[in-house]
Amino acid sequence: MRWVSTAALAELAGALAESNDVFVPREVGGHLVLDRLSSAGSGALPWNAFRLPEPLKAVWFQPGRIVARWPPRDAPEPSRPRVLFGAKACDLKAVACLDRVLRDHDFQEPAWCAARESTLIVAGDCTDCAETCFCTMLGDEPYPTRLFDLCLSPAQGGYLVETGSERGERVVAEHAHLFASVPPEAVARRDRARAELAERVRRQNLRFPVRDPFEKSVAKHERTRIWAELAATCVECNACNLVCPTCHCFLLHDVRAGDGAVRLSLWDSCFSAGHARMAGGLTPRLQLTERFRNHYQHKFVTFPRNWGITACTGCGRCIEACMGRIDKRQCLHELETRWIPSEVARELD
Repeated sequence: MRWVSTAALAELAGALAESNDVFVPREVGGHLVLDRLSSAGSGALPWNAFRLPEPLKAVWFQPGRIVARWPPRDAPEPSRPRVLFGAKACDLKAVACLDRVLRDHDFQEPAWCAARESTLIVAGDCTDCAETCFCTMLGDEPYPTRLFDLCLSPAQGGYLVETGSERGERVVAEHAHLFASVPPEAVARRDRARAELAERVRRQNLRFPVRDPFEKSVAKHERTRIWAELAATCVECNACNLVCPTCHCFLLHDVRAGDGAVRLSLWDSCFSAGHARMAGGLTPRLQLTERFRNHYQHKFVTFPRNWGITACTGCGRCIEACMGRIDKRQCLHELETRWIPSEVARELD
């Protein structure tokens, strides 16, 4: 582990920008967004205290991406490698989920694999939390433990720097003059700060007590009528899916382009009435309540059974974005507690 000053970190970002597209948090309209670093020497990098409003998939799994052309053209020049600053633990868990679907099996998504291979991830501890953050309810913590190349933890006018990969170690070695030894007691202070924030996240979610695993709570309601109540204010705006860092459904759309055509990959949403519509016009989940249930079944039941990880990171973006003011934490709490034996027979009629 090493230490880097705030000024030296900005210098590192500028040096990396000479041969990489470097993305850093930048304030726009009072919110931090991930944006390309315009030039070296642009001053200290903004620090996002918790996850950004938009998920990392917006950089790697962009909507409107051209996947095919007609007539075919020569392959485009490979894009420059990327460096992403500001990823948090929930973002990295989302990357692990998407890796399961898009990379870690025989049928790989080439654009995702190329982006993952060519991207250096500079993650960071959460130093604050949004009111909607609930990562601890899923057994996770608000600080990265894996899937990063470098991890930054604020410490005494700079940051502790932990390497998580050979690529991260090479960056530190190639820019060794920017790094210094770890200040005394800095690691202990970091660990205390991590524990304090984790406890704060737990305390703010005490009104949603968790006893059973979410997989059990959701699975037991496969045939009950509770979903109509939970979905009562849903307006099918699809915002929850679009901001979700693990949602990966897409559709292909062909459009004219000059004398030819292009095929676009667009983000899709399982809340849309036409999602999974078949050629004959049949839609497997015609009712909103069925689609609402499918969303929870996928996140907390089928995805962990198929891939060994829950497809929810506890980032709370869906709660913030929901026009119907639906709180996923409250829904999960209802799904756990609403299981009264006297009601079961009526609900299963």
